[in-house]
Amino acid sequence: MGESASSGAPALGLIETRGLVGVLEAADTAAKAADVQLMGIERIGGGLVSLRLSGDVAAVQAAVRAGSAAAKQVGELISSHVIPAPHLPMATIASSEHPPTTAAMSVNAVAPLAEPTDPADLEGMSVTRLRQLARRTAGVQLQGREVSRANKGQLLAELQRVLGTEEE
Repeated sequence: MGESASSGAPALGLIETRGLVGVLEAADTAAKAADVQLMGIERIGGGLVSLRLSGDVAAVQAAVRAGSAAAKQVGELISSHVIPAPHLPMATIASSEHPPTTAAMSVNAVAPLAEPTDPADLEGMSVTRLRQLARRTAGVQLQGREVSRANKGQLLAELQRVLGTEEE
């Protein structure tokens, strides 16, 4: 059990940068430096981008070292790490095309906007959500910057008018 690194499981290498250019440079350099597989590039949020690599331990270590150095030259390297023999469930999560639901996601992905039919639903929404709804709702007369500049009262009035939920 003590020789988990030699169990045949591929090592997992991670490089995280601020910005896409740094992680692309890291990916290119890492792929050229060693025999590794690029598992994916993921935008984390807040400008952070993560690169995942796999392969044998020595190759992944060399690739992460080279990729990290290259990322520092063109951008901001946040962190890098090699997991020599990840536990099987961890490796499955890291190789997944779709991250777990606890990952950072946009507001639109977390809560798709459905057209509310009750004025109370609209009144309970934040101004940001009302603006998103106004931009997606056909028939709203506010356009572009008008939506951005509208206050909650203006947005409520326009959405209630369009959705036919205006109180008499």
